[in-house]
Amino acid sequence: MSKMPRPYEVEGEDRSDKERLRLWTFSFWRQATVLDLFAGLGRLSTLYAPRCEKLICVEKNEETFKQLATNLRSSNAELRCMDTLDFLEGVGEIPDVSFVDFDSYGCPNLAIIKFFENHPVKRAIIVNVTDGTLFNLSRTVNIDLNKYFLVNLYPKGRLSREDYDSKRKLRRVLPWLQENFIHLLATKHGFNTLFLYHAMNRAANVTYYGFMAFPEIHVNLMAFGKTPITRFKKDQGSMVKTIKKTVKY
Repeated sequence: MSKMPRPYEVEGEDRSDKERLRLWTFSFWRQATVLDLFAGLGRLSTLYAPRCEKLICVEKNEETFKQLATNLRSSNAELRCMDTLDFLEGVGEIPDVSFVDFDSYGCPNLAIIKFFENHPVKRAIIVNVTDGTLFNLSRTVNIDLNKYFLVNLYPKGRLSREDYDSKRKLRRVLPWLQENFIHLLATKHGFNTLFLYHAMNRAANVTYYGFMAFPEIHVNLMAFGKTPITRFKKDQGSMVKTIKKTVKY
């Protein structure tokens, strides 16, 4: 009889790569308030706590939350036993959020949508995501791409787990779907994005990606006739300066 994965762990998941990628983005600047929105047993939380000013961990499973409270004993950590979507209703009231982790068991896109609906991007924020869409597809009847990715690639926007050919295609286009999803949110809520990495676990059923969200910058790259290289370099330099202004070192 096969061994079932522990809560919030996926069989075949390469934890060392996931943690390495997250800590790499975590080191970009001094982190103020960090949100670990699917904290689970606290494996990532214990890495974040010593490296930030404040850490807020959200976990809805009561038994898992008890283990989280035992594993994470840090004076700068605030633990909340509640549903992530309920927590995100009031996330706009939390100041100076600089790092957000969506380490979900399945597809976290509804939580990502809720975060940007309720938290205006007023400074640079690093976002790391674990996306188990492919893993979910092997366990559920279908996935509503309209609902989770804001795009329709299949009839009625739904991908059935019986459609193995479509699943193989989905694996190939998933990085594009994820980037497109984030760019759509950025356009809707008025912020800019810069993707940092894409990776997949050994079992090829879970993807990891990270991006930076920062206040909207208007850059003029339109050219008629000869390309204004000087103007392009000036705009590029202005973008870098603007990003730096939104980061507190």
